[in-house]
Amino acid sequence: MHVGFIYNIATPELLRERPEMTLRDSDTIETIDEVTRAVQAGGHTVTGLNADQQLPVALTQSKFDIVFNIATGIYGDSRQTHVPAMLEYLRIPHTGPGILAESLCHHKPQQKMVLAANGVPTALFQMFHSADASLKLELHFPLIVKLPSEGASMGLDYNSVVHNEADLRKQVAFLLETYGQGALVEEYIDGREFTVAVLGHSPAYALPIAELEFFGALPIRLDQVEDSNFELLKESTGRDLELVEMESRSRVPSGVEPELERRIQAVAIAAFNAIGCKDWARVDMRMDKQGNLYVLEVNLGPGIASDCVFARCGFAAGMTFDDLVNTILNHAIERYPHLSGRPDKTPSRFHLGTLAVEREPV
Repeated sequence: MHVGFIYNIATPELLRERPEMTLRDSDTIETIDEVTRAVQAGGHTVTGLNADQQLPVALTQSKFDIVFNIATGIYGDSRQTHVPAMLEYLRIPHTGPGILAESLCHHKPQQKMVLAANGVPTALFQMFHSADASLKLELHFPLIVKLPSEGASMGLDYNSVVHNEADLRKQVAFLLETYGQGALVEEYIDGREFTVAVLGHSPAYALPIAELEFFGALPIRLDQVEDSNFELLKESTGRDLELVEMESRSRVPSGVEPELERRIQAVAIAAFNAIGCKDWARVDMRMDKQGNLYVLEVNLGPGIASDCVFARCGFAAGMTFDDLVNTILNHAIERYPHLSGRPDKTPSRFHLGTLAVEREPV
């Protein structure tokens, strides 16, 4: 098959315009090359495309059987939906879910409401659009203050966990002034943190889980910029910057007892299904001191490089990197009858409801 592979590349222009967002959203050349080789190893022809402003034209001029999408888009708080929206508009099959699930996964308050409505446990929360808004009575300190529409630890640091009203107001004000998209405040679950890679769709299934180990000032996950993108930032801005090292690591396999692992996997699959994920996603969750599990978030298109936790969960299941990438791709292919050769169960498209009736022959 001819597979289009869509990703985000950091450019000097974007790094100067929006450095933090570009660094966190962009894929490295190493990741792009690694995934390209894996898809080719599956017997496919691959054409890579950057998710830039030329992408719409490129998609109309190319003929792809399916697209492997890891792009986040560029602009707007729903930028992660832009590539799936273009693909669906052009009727190009692709990995991952449609626009609704993409939007939910990148708008944490809405995601948490959908999870809660489906009986999937998640921490109590409140959205703040001003630093002096009243705190809900049911929320109890400690709390953690996050951005509502960003991933890759954007907006998070060790000041994000707050223990009193004054620190809460200060951190909310900081996010409002710096990012301008509101602040998500939720109860901080002080406990063990797990990562679950989920694959498939009907049914979905979980790979061996990972547990995070923390060795920084606080047990929270803070993502680290890839070295090659950081060097490009320094070159683009001409500034002498020092890379902040991530102070956590993932242990894969986790080594947790089998019963707990099965329980964690079941919650992850429930979250995956509640959001409407397809083919692949990463579910992050915490367990409090009483053993209660809470989903932190469902991540679509998570980091997939061979040194990322998602790939390492695949390795723990006995997969190679090529196996993992092509498993994701094949799950997507299975969903499209004209690609998989499976019977097309799409309902009849020639149905007019009450708009017209068939005339009886004369």
